[in-house]
Amino acid sequence: DLLSNPIDVARVAALWANMRASTSRRADTEVSPSTYNQRLAILSSWYTFVQETYHLDIPNPMKEVKKRPVQAYAAAEPIAPEIVEQGLEEINRRSLQGMRDYALLAVALATGRRASELVGLRGQDVKIAGAGRRNKDAHITLTFHCKGGKVMRDLLDAETSAVLLEYLHAQYGKQLLVLDPGAPVWVSYSKQNRGQAISAKTLSNICSAYLETSKVHALRHTFSVGMVRSGAPITDLAGRLGHTDIKITQIYTKEIMGDENPYAEKLTTRFGIKRKGH
Repeated sequence: DLLSNPIDVARVAALWANMRASTSRRADTEVSPSTYNQRLAILSSWYTFVQETYHLDIPNPMKEVKKRPVQAYAAAEPIAPEIVEQGLEEINRRSLQGMRDYALLAVALATGRRASELVGLRGQDVKIAGAGRRNKDAHITLTFHCKGGKVMRDLLDAETSAVLLEYLHAQYGKQLLVLDPGAPVWVSYSKQNRGQAISAKTLSNICSAYLETSKVHALRHTFSVGMVRSGAPITDLAGRLGHTDIKITQIYTKEIMGDENPYAEKLTTRFGIKRKGH
């Protein structure tokens, strides 16, 4: 009972926040700090709701439960360029599903958008310009509905535009210039959901099949590293990622590139480290 003794609630809440389901493969381990803190935050928001809605003078026991320290973006890992290149080459683009998978990964890598933003694309979010009869002349602008209610637009480069238009023509017809507003951009070909929009799980499966990871967010990390390696200033990266505070972008890039030491080769030379036989 959340309205019982606050001391008891706080004690039980700490135990509950750390529990895994009995069916979990990791039932004998603790949950991550972020999961633990999120669960406490859920309970805390309930108390806030009750206090503000019913004007009850009750304490919020969650304020007394100590949160766990979380290292922001500690699990962020980009995909190596050679894995991306090899994975894209392995996609069979002679099939409609292969064309979809290739175009989807290309758009994800070119924009750095989140899974929900990618699978949420509909016909009304696609603006095709200069297509004519040749896909190579097309330029496509995608409108993404992002985290926090933001709306962001990405003008795709000519090559990515051509790849996307090739898939859309195969799916919706060669003469396509405007998509039906509610039509899914990424169409499911499964028996259960044929013709509907794919889910985030399907996107995860595509990543697993070609990029050696089921974590869709790794595409966003890969995009970010690619931007930095291409010489993009941190302000430009922050803008493309939709970060309102550049400090977030600085922390983000520090974590995803934290294993790289730009002075490693100079140190190796300084200390005379050589391979055997050299």
